[in-house]
Order: sequence, then C-alpha cells, then structure tokens
Amino acid sequence: MKLKLLIILSFLLAIQSQSHAGLKISCSMFPVYDFTREIAGSLAEVSLVMKPGTEPHEFEPSAGDVRALHDADVFVFTGRMMEHWADRIADTLTDTLIIDASDGITITDNDPHIWLDLERAQTMVMNICRGLCSADHDNAETYTRNAEAYCNKLAELDGEFSALPHTKALVFAGEFSAQYFVRRYGFGYVSAYEGENEPGIRRMAEVIRYVRENGVRYVFADYGAVPQVTRSIAEQTGAEILTFCTAHNVPENTSFLQLMKDNLDSLKRFLND
Repeated sequence: MKLKLLIILSFLLAIQSQSHAGLKISCSMFPVYDFTREIAGSLAEVSLVMKPGTEPHEFEPSAGDVRALHDADVFVFTGRMMEHWADRIADTLTDTLIIDASDGITITDNDPHIWLDLERAQTMVMNICRGLCSADHDNAETYTRNAEAYCNKLAELDGEFSALPHTKALVFAGEFSAQYFVRRYGFGYVSAYEGENEPGIRRMAEVIRYVRENGVRYVFADYGAVPQVTRSIAEQTGAEILTFCTAHNVPENTSFLQLMKDNLDSLKRFLND
C-alpha cells in the first residue's frame, strides 16, 4: 500500500514539475542568450547553441543542435545576416516560435554586430520580450517588467559611452567588428583590418606609422587569443594591447553588461593615459 502511494505521489509531482517547467528557449549566440536570460529570469530554461570557442560566421549546427532546436519552445537568433544557418533551419522548426532579435533594425555596411550600439541593443531586448510574451501570456507582465529594467541599465551605459571625449581615434589592431559602436558614439578609428582578410604589408606599415607618429600607447583587440597581426603591431610600436570585447563568443558565466562595462574602462584608459 505504501509503495503504491509513493508511486502515485511521484507521478503527481512529476506532472506538477512539468507544468511549472516554463519555456525551453534556445539562443543562437551570446548577446541574445544573455538578453533572454535577463528577460526570462527563473521562468524559463535558456540554453546557448554556439558554445564559447565557436566561430559564429563559420558555425554549422550538429545533429544534436538541430534536435535541441526542435525540442525548444522558442528559438532566439541575432539576425539572418549574422547567422545564415539559423535562416536555413528556421523554416523547419514548425513547432518552435522563432524570434529574430534584429527585427526592425536597419543593417548597414553588411555589418551584423548591431548589439554594440546600445540603443539598438535595447530594440533587440524588446523584440525578444514581445516574442516571450506571445509564447507565454501568463508571464507577460514579468517579462515586460524585466525587459524594461534591463533596458534602463543599457540606456544608462549608453549615456556613459556617449559622454566620453573624442580626443583620440581608436586604434583596432585586431579584427574590426565595432562599426556600429564607433558610429553610435562618434569615435574616429584606425583599423588594421579592412574586411575579413588579414592586412597586407602596406596596411600594417600604415597602422604602425600612425601609432608611432601619434604617440598611441594602446591598441585594441577582441576577447580571446591575440592574433599575430595584433602582436606584431604592438611589438613594433611598444603599444600595450587592450581588450575591446565584441561579445561574439565568450564564457557563459559573464554578462553582456559586464563586458560592455569592461570596454568602457578600456576606453577610459586609452583616452586618459
């Protein structure tokens, strides 16, 4: 008798657990993953498709990734220009709500890194919020409240970036993905990379000459392994390498806000030293 009661109780608890499990949400890459975590809080299970160490422009989902996307209630991705694979797979996810976080945002210069403009980042957050409200009406008020609170934090940080002086051109000695950032906040810049290909000898010489002639003490490179191009420029000029993180591909135990605050600190050091 006791065994039967235990079995029944376990069954009822399992049903209750499933009914309160919340949405299962898969996110393509880190910025939208972190935005979604902030909006959903404890109401959803949020997972990241592209793990740290993955090159987003070359990513192709594995069979396991595809299965997980089909099992998800919601799939959030950055945009069709950033994630071509997501564009292809979205049409096959017949039982999954698809949220394109770039909806309504004009993509310029074929550059998909829209989240580095924190005004556009707020639009992305609200796009995700509207999708989650559609998928889970019962918790729409909570999603909206969380999204608005997070947008306030982004707006505050946006103001801090906007207040920085434009006394120096930023020097990017690594791959350049900050077009939206420099445009939003009014910075001039010098970049070793023109497009995705590594710079040739002539371009390298031009950047090295600029750094020397202008007494530039720091050059920027993205988070992760420092490219040989960046090391070469730093070694030949004596400049120190600072991190400017584009939040492409970072550990899950950090946050987008923290990465952007770190970028703010790096910029202040560059501008003030």
